[in-house]
Amino acid sequence: MASYRESYVVYVACDPPAVFWLGHGRLPLAADAVIPSPVVALGAGRIINIPDFQELINGTAERLQLGFSGVSDETVRLALGEASEVRGAPVWLGLISFDANWQQDGPVEWQQMFTLREMSVSRQNQAGAAEQTINITVASGETARSKAPNNFFTDADQRRKYPTDAIFSHVAGISQGTSRRWGPR
Repeated sequence: MASYRESYVVYVACDPPAVFWLGHGRLPLAADAVIPSPVVALGAGRIINIPDFQELINGTAERLQLGFSGVSDETVRLALGEASEVRGAPVWLGLISFDANWQQDGPVEWQQMFTLREMSVSRQNQAGAAEQTINITVASGETARSKAPNNFFTDADQRRKYPTDAIFSHVAGISQGTSRRWGPR
């Protein structure tokens, strides 16, 4: 039976870079294609939410909210101090594997690059214990524009704008199993 020991690594490419992973304590990471020099990732506690994301294909943009709970005081201090300066920074989300002894089983497999849109920190008191949470909103592609709804043109729509244009005059016939004859008779 296979045992998967994986965790996410988040790399925010600002100056200096912010690197954290979904675990406790510090995690040394070697330099690779994304990380220019060796760094130590800070533990971000347990994951609240990393939703499914898709590759940016054909201009489909998406905005995600990532939530990390149980973060250390040091991580919260850094997040509060840099929140306004990191807007627009590239954010890489990667997956790291561990062996049976919880030792790194290879380099980080970077999954996707996003752009950081917003970062906030919240604190909640539950049963007398304070729990700190970092929420970051990231986006792939241009998410400032709203998505236009699909529009299905009818002949009436087209003739309202252009009275002499009959491009959609046979659309209803096509959908009823008939087809327009093209070209001269």
